[in-house]
Parts: sequence; structure tokens; C-alpha cells
Amino acid sequence: MVFQQIATYVVEALGLTGSLRAAAHFWIYDTLKILSILIVVIFGVTYLRTYFPPEKIRDYLQGKRAITGYALAALLGIVSPFCSCSTIPIFLGMVGAGIPFGVTITFLAVSPMINEAALVVLPGVVGFKLTALYAVSGIVIGMSSGYTLNKLGFDRYIEEFNFGDSDVEIDEPSRRERAREAYVEAKDIIVEIVPYVIVGVGAGAAIHGYLPGELVTQYLSGPLGVFGAVAVGVPMYTDILGVIPVVESLIGKGLPVGTGLAFMMSVAALSFPQFMILNKVMKKELIAAYATTLATGILIIGLLFNLIL
Repeated sequence: MVFQQIATYVVEALGLTGSLRAAAHFWIYDTLKILSILIVVIFGVTYLRTYFPPEKIRDYLQGKRAITGYALAALLGIVSPFCSCSTIPIFLGMVGAGIPFGVTITFLAVSPMINEAALVVLPGVVGFKLTALYAVSGIVIGMSSGYTLNKLGFDRYIEEFNFGDSDVEIDEPSRRERAREAYVEAKDIIVEIVPYVIVGVGAGAAIHGYLPGELVTQYLSGPLGVFGAVAVGVPMYTDILGVIPVVESLIGKGLPVGTGLAFMMSVAALSFPQFMILNKVMKKELIAAYATTLATGILIIGLLFNLIL
């Protein structure tokens, strides 16, 4: 593969050897591979997304039967924007449009946890098996969290908020307008994501080159490793695409798959900045319950997969 050849050429030209060579090769190869995939995928997805603006997502979910609404919310969450901060405005529109509470929570949970770019990048990094486990687990956690909070009546903890006019007419753009809109959005997303990818791959490269595998298997392979992965992931605010290379390196050093999944999910779905924004529309009781249900689901998934895989 051309990226392998470029990485090999650079480390040989620099005369690198040993751990430094392994780390530098990993950093160059994974950075080029992930960024090239991202550029293609993000433009394609943002173009397709012009057919599903937030208003249409809200309208699709409105009036659906419970099980259909939960399933649609999870699937639409996957093709929605790339981080929780950009998902929240859609969540507000759904709440304002009167979409069932559990359905809106499902969308809010799945959207940052699973995104389409990650699903394209993951198979080439950690394999199809882990990618499928990640996607299915994220959907199950999102739907079960939405159902549980709805059944427990936590919708009463939504703050009074001016949700704006939910009956705005939307003009259908032409193909050229969609392409232009997709280009602008894709450029903004790529510019925003690139630093996370470079830093994330750099961290993964350092782990790949220097972290002894014995440390990973000794301290992160037991049940407490899953709890530690979630605890470390919560205060982090980064894009999941920057976390993937780190998890790739840790799994390569012996990290159990379930612990790796738990870390990726907690970073994406349980960030402090997200909770700060949600504080404007959710009371603290709902935020605490939302975080608890997601964290519980992530811990169960991590422990379960560590047990059976």
C-alpha cells in the first residue's frame, strides 16, 4: 500500500531504528490512512446529509410508534453530525416538536457515540468484528437508555426553554447547492477533526513504540480495567476518530476488547463539555440519570465482551 511505502521511506531516510522507528512508522502510516479515508467519507456523507436536515429528521420521528421511533432515532443518530455539541441543537428541535422523550434521548446518546466516519475507519484499524460490536453495542445502549429514562418519568426534568418555531418551511436545494453546502460543511469538519487525529495517532504511536505490553496486561486486563477506562474517558473531550488509533495500539499491546470498546464509548458519549451544554435544557437530575444509564450500559458491554471474547 502506498501509505506503507511512504512511511517506510520516511523512517529509512531519517535513519530511525528500534522503538522510535516503530512509533514514527505507525504515526505516519495511520495519519495518512485515516485522513485520506476521512476526506472521502466526510464529503460523501455530508452531501447525503443535505437530504436529511435537522427539520426532516425531526419530522421523520414525529408521530412514529414507540419501537419504530427508537429504531429510527438510533439510525438517524449514526448519520447525524459528528460530535455531541452539534447534535444538541437537533435534540432541542425534537423536544420542541413534541417527539417522545425516550426517542429524543436515544438520538442524543447514539449520535456522538457512533458516527459514519468512525464506522468506515474502524474496520481498517481494529477489524470488522470489533466495528460490528461497537455499532450494535452503541445502538443497544442508546435505545435502552432512552426507554429506561422515559419509563422512569425523567421527562419532567426538561427545563423550560424557547425551542423556536417548529413549522418552518424548507426549500429543497439544487444538486449544485447541495454539493456546495457539503463542501463547506466537510471542510469545516475536517479542519476541526485533523488536530484530534494527528494527536490521537501520535499517542497511539507512542504506545505502539514504547509502552511495554506487560504493563497493559498486568494493570488493564481485569474487571477494574473497564471501570478505569470509563473513568478516564469521561473528562476527555476529543473526537472518537482521535481515540481509535490509541485503542488500536492498546489492543495490540494486550488490552481486552471490551475495555477498548468501553473507553471509546465513554470518550464519545460522556464528555463534561456535553453535560455543560445540556445543563441549559436539562435539570441536574436528568443529566445525572442520563450519564448514569449510559455509563452503566457501557460498563456492562465492556465487562460482558471481556468475559465472552
